[in-house]
Amino acid sequence: MVIKGVRNTKNKRKKKKVVPKNEFRYNFTEKHKTYIFAEVGDKYKSLGITHKSETFGRKNMKLDKNPQKGKSEPAYIRNGVISDKKKNYGKRTINNLSFSKADFARVKAKIRHYKKRLK
Repeated sequence: MVIKGVRNTKNKRKKKKVVPKNEFRYNFTEKHKTYIFAEVGDKYKSLGITHKSETFGRKNMKLDKNPQKGKSEPAYIRNGVISDKKKNYGKRTINNLSFSKADFARVKAKIRHYKKRLK
């Protein structure tokens, strides 16, 4: 029974607040370094960084420059976004990793595509 003038808030879903992030951390469940781009509740949204050209039979996005300073071997961004609990990431950020300008633009495009797909 709905009473006129009173809102029915029981059926409304609460949206979790998305906090943008820009940091590198190690994910202990995936055993990969990751780039964290968002924090949603008690989880991080991130992209995995690897040195393999394929993961689970799908091609990874190749980066022009290895994000780890001093390394020249090829690096890739894994397919898909990793959504994992905060406790599965290290407490400290990794300071010797950073994307080149060209790579960062491609990573941002990948994140935009992911967010667009969610809607």
